[in-house]
Amino acid sequence: MGSFGARDRTLRGAAAKLRVALERNDITHDVKEYPEAGHSFLNRHDSVLFAVSGHLMGGGGYQEASADDARRRIADFFCSHLTPA
Repeated sequence: MGSFGARDRTLRGAAAKLRVALERNDITHDVKEYPEAGHSFLNRHDSVLFAVSGHLMGGGGYQEASADDARRRIADFFCSHLTPA
């Protein structure tokens, strides 16, 4: 399970690399890269520190639409794959 922001300069190409590795090893997965999101797009922080660091990382910070979709995907994946036998 992986959710990445395409605008995150620190993790460029990470989603594709993870997807390839999981597919190569036949591991069930859900990996998505959000084009409009940057670093820490799931975190809703209102502090100046996060605003400045998010800007320096290339559009980082909370991105509501991407965060909502990622949370839904995480919950669906866990419900499908981590339920008791």
